[in-house]
Amino acid sequence: MLRTAPRLLLGLAALAFLGACSDSVDPTLGTEQAFSLYGYLDPSADRQALRVAPIVGTIVADTARTLAATVTSEELGTGRTVAWRDSFVTYRDGSTGHVFVADYTPTPGATVEVRVAETTGEGRVTTATVEVPPLTQSAIGEPTVVAGMTTYTVTVRAPRVIGGTLRLFVTGLPSAPADTSALVVPIEPGELELTDRGGEWTARVPFLEATRDFLEAEDLFGVGLTLVEAEFAPFVTSTAWAIPPDGLDDDAIVEPGTFSNVVGGFGFVGSGFEAPVRWVPSPGTQARAGFAVEGDPAGLVVVNEVGTGFVELYNSSIEPVSLGGYAVSAGAPEAGVRLPPTILDGKAFLVIEGPFSVTASTTITLTNLSGQEVHRLYIDQDINAEPRGPAWGSYPDGLSAPIRGAFPGDDGHDLFHGPLLLTPGAPNRPYTVPAVINEISTSGDGFVEVLRQSSLLARVSLGTTPRNLGLAEATQVEGDFFVADETEHFELEQTGGTLYLLATYGPRPDPGQTRPRRVVDARAYGPQSPGRSVGFVPDGLADPRDSDRGWQVDLFPTRGRPNAASGRLATRSE
Repeated sequence: MLRTAPRLLLGLAALAFLGACSDSVDPTLGTEQAFSLYGYLDPSADRQALRVAPIVGTIVADTARTLAATVTSEELGTGRTVAWRDSFVTYRDGSTGHVFVADYTPTPGATVEVRVAETTGEGRVTTATVEVPPLTQSAIGEPTVVAGMTTYTVTVRAPRVIGGTLRLFVTGLPSAPADTSALVVPIEPGELELTDRGGEWTARVPFLEATRDFLEAEDLFGVGLTLVEAEFAPFVTSTAWAIPPDGLDDDAIVEPGTFSNVVGGFGFVGSGFEAPVRWVPSPGTQARAGFAVEGDPAGLVVVNEVGTGFVELYNSSIEPVSLGGYAVSAGAPEAGVRLPPTILDGKAFLVIEGPFSVTASTTITLTNLSGQEVHRLYIDQDINAEPRGPAWGSYPDGLSAPIRGAFPGDDGHDLFHGPLLLTPGAPNRPYTVPAVINEISTSGDGFVEVLRQSSLLARVSLGTTPRNLGLAEATQVEGDFFVADETEHFELEQTGGTLYLLATYGPRPDPGQTRPRRVVDARAYGPQSPGRSVGFVPDGLADPRDSDRGWQVDLFPTRGRPNAASGRLATRSE
């Protein structure tokens, strides 16, 4: 992946400026030590950064364009050594300093010694020994509502969690009304409840209170912002990064040796990474937080699948929704099926039996008690232009990305809607799979390998979010394998994520028709061991109903060649 680590570097460097600004304490004056070090190693990033400040009276005296020092890091046990390079930077407050960078991803679980050696004078050496935490993923739990305030629970297995970041992905900002923008909601250390039960950390995120306070303070409450999704990213560290729950005392932290693991100098070098998880709050929670919400409290319930004699609803939110009195129909609401008192849990399915079928140019509609439309599923007019499955609906569940028609009479289509296998009450599976995501490698120069499974495959494109997937560049597939390399606009997070494969396929269309273009595969992946990949062994989808069958971890990357488990490759090379 192509992410750079120093998100918290400025925060750590700020500890140095506290000493320079204090009237009573100066940690760099009258000492034989050589350097102060501030930074952290991020095992989810490809580039690391470390602030190195020479001890020359005060840190603000660090004005030399080139620092007379070398910086190296060594992973103890493996001997993996990296040389860092100097960069002279000017901070926003006008001060200057040296930040050493390295194109390097620390091995999760490793112990790393960072060594800064003076190249002039006495050749003094400053070191720090850092434990790198293992990569992990966070999970979102069911919300709790107390006195009208919605709190979400985020869990992650980790040596230590020292806080987290709440982000809101929104549209409608006055400065960029058409763009999706990320807003960072500040949560003070005392406002975030963190508990540790045997290595399983739980963060209780005060979503509603923190979001509402933030929007009001920024004059964004009730101005028409639309929430696309929310994200909370716990910051996972090793046990050495032991910040107290209420934060650090500014007067104490500047004392020499306080909160420091540096030998022959001052400061702190830690290791950590963000483990983000995203979700969509219910329309009711969004409205109370100050976002614009159109439609119904059940607005995140979708018509997910239709087959002969049934319709399936899916709650794409993580919060339960009441559907009593709502109706599902293929025409007028009174001609459909009205639901009895029903609570549909978050991420759950509801199968409704009735007079339904897969019929071209038909719309299946969910309406509320007032007869207003909540959601609709349109069955394409050209369903016979490809193999016709026994069901029609969303894949993956709940997603939608409508595309306008290309010419008069073309109703358009939805990138996530198409023919399905019959899976009432269970996750949907596509009926036609002309290609699959066959291998994923996230470390270093990451890549995704796509395997052709049908001669009718024409073009493919890949994306990491459903948003803007239709804008992804489509590539003609010539052979059995297609490899997409990681780029600035196509990043593979080392902490995990989801990939979507969009395919154009089918025989050459008749005049007035187009080839089907749909998402035919989606693959969630987690953290990977360094130098390893994940993928199918043997290659390709073995069971159309079970996308996990044959999917294995800890492969040696084979990139455009048949996959093999690491043990088989080792045997083959002997």
